[in-house]
Amino acid sequence: MRNTFLVASLLGLTLAQAAWAAPEAPADVRPPQISEQAAKDAYDNAQKPQRSASGYDRLAKESRRYEVNPDLAPSEADYAKARQDRAEGKVKKPTGGRTQIETVRDQNNRITEYVVTPGSTQVPYSIENRSEFPASSAPGHSKDTLGTPKFINFGF
Repeated sequence: MRNTFLVASLLGLTLAQAAWAAPEAPADVRPPQISEQAAKDAYDNAQKPQRSASGYDRLAKESRRYEVNPDLAPSEADYAKARQDRAEGKVKKPTGGRTQIETVRDQNNRITEYVVTPGSTQVPYSIENRSEFPASSAPGHSKDTLGTPKFINFGF
């Protein structure tokens, strides 16, 4: 008896819920209409992110105001003059922008120092190789085998 009452009450609840939640059929089933311009504006607003202009954006916008000056670009005559000057030796050929590392060796073919010439400045400096010396275990001393770079060499 109890089981039948439970089943009947569950069946009644599901029927009541289905009847209560039944949607009413609207008279007009068409979707809302918007104009073409409103659709285009909504699409454009969705495509571009809304953020404040950064300093870079402002500078880029400012730089687009000016026209390109064609006189700034080198012409064929400028290229011809540069080739001629280089051929005559008036102008040295630019050195490569690569950093060069050279080694200085002693008579036993051991490396005593490294000479580094940076590509940007072309000013060499040397670093002493201390791999032959015993490593210091004192605090504050590292265990590396290269000395402090010598940026200025005084010769007498």
